[in-house]
Amino acid sequence: MVQQFSLGGHIAWLKRYEADGASRRLLVRVWNALVTRLGITPLRSPPRYVGEDAKIIEHRRIEVLRACGATVPDILGEGPASLILSDMGPTLASQLKKLPASQRDELVEQTARAIGDLHARGGYLGQAFARNITVGPNGVGFIDFEDDPGEVMSLPQAQARDWILFAAGMGKHYRGRVDFLARILARTSREADAEVISEVESAVKRLGFVRRIGRFLGRGARDTASSVAALARAFGSASVLALMVDVMSDGDCDLWMGFVAALQG
Repeated sequence: MVQQFSLGGHIAWLKRYEADGASRRLLVRVWNALVTRLGITPLRSPPRYVGEDAKIIEHRRIEVLRACGATVPDILGEGPASLILSDMGPTLASQLKKLPASQRDELVEQTARAIGDLHARGGYLGQAFARNITVGPNGVGFIDFEDDPGEVMSLPQAQARDWILFAAGMGKHYRGRVDFLARILARTSREADAEVISEVESAVKRLGFVRRIGRFLGRGARDTASSVAALARAFGSASVLALMVDVMSDGDCDLWMGFVAALQG
């Protein structure tokens, strides 16, 4: 749970680390079983901690990312199973909802470049969704680090995960403009390590079978497919593009939830 409050005349956030619900824990287990079976390690969900353990993970990850040059929240205080974090400004998700296409492109490219820069310094995010990214006067910032993909995957796999999740989250903002997203990702990911590129390509290939059922899914699934297609094109693999999927999911269940919703309605 996250709660906003005023501290010394400035906005701050109290973050309490509580347990997931039973349904979410079940979906995580199901998803992990699926991606393990398919051999898609970058999409594996890392262990989810609660209470003091989750606080320790987030505290550590913030400091590690700060050492990599990333803009992350300041830790203003802490208590039992809780942290007080500085405000990072509006999220990328909130800004993309209200901006015209040209200004969206600027923010998305700025964000993708920041992710690439972080990777070049040996860092990774883990949940690279627009809601966990801020864009303000201090540039691109990152929030929400209560798990650590590095516990279950290599550095190239964790960085590939960032690109896959970031691209997947952009689909709904690039309906009918997938080529623009592809060009942005191509410009900003060109310095990616060869192992990272290989991990992205492998993940998409292994999900190729899903494209056969894509036409039965909803707009959210098609948006995700389009965005991952843009990522594959940006990373320069025509063979991956030919095997593009119509739905993907991350270990934290957000896209998996969307897939389930699409099947239900």
